[in-house]
Amino acid sequence: MKKRIFILLLCFVQLLIAQDKELPWREDFKLTYSDFEGNPDKNHPYAAITYSGMSYGFSAEVVNDKVAVDYNVECFFVANKSWMKMYLADENLLAHEQLHFDITELYARKLRKLLSEMTFSENVKSEMRNAYEKCHEEKKAYQNLYDEETNHSKIRLKQKEWELKVAKELDTLKEFASK
Repeated sequence: MKKRIFILLLCFVQLLIAQDKELPWREDFKLTYSDFEGNPDKNHPYAAITYSGMSYGFSAEVVNDKVAVDYNVECFFVANKSWMKMYLADENLLAHEQLHFDITELYARKLRKLLSEMTFSENVKSEMRNAYEKCHEEKKAYQNLYDEETNHSKIRLKQKEWELKVAKELDTLKEFASK
């Protein structure tokens, strides 16, 4: 009996630890300071870290000798893993971190578009994974370029240029927006 209780307690604790607070991307939602719930790394060179990501799920079946795929792509911000050194926080830094989240949405849209154009085979699982990995790697490179060109929000003119650029790209792919 004690062994069962311990195992159940251990499973419950692991479930609590594994829970992330994910906020979905929405057109009408903008990050606030209070959304950055993680503990800042005082030794980290950056003033903030936005932990955002995209995930996918799918089901597939063969219909009339063709593989029909139903998929879902999500874009999210993980509040408990994102942090901001509040003594360095200002509106420019918050806008910079919001754009990191918006870039993740941009690549979620690109993934949805790519998937909508694909014809799947019986290797649907690897085809889905490859499409995701392609968009994920492109997203990482784009995020890094953004940080490099804006010097992590310090070059305000470049920050504004990036905000306009990403807004335009999001608008171009609005039919693939998160719902």
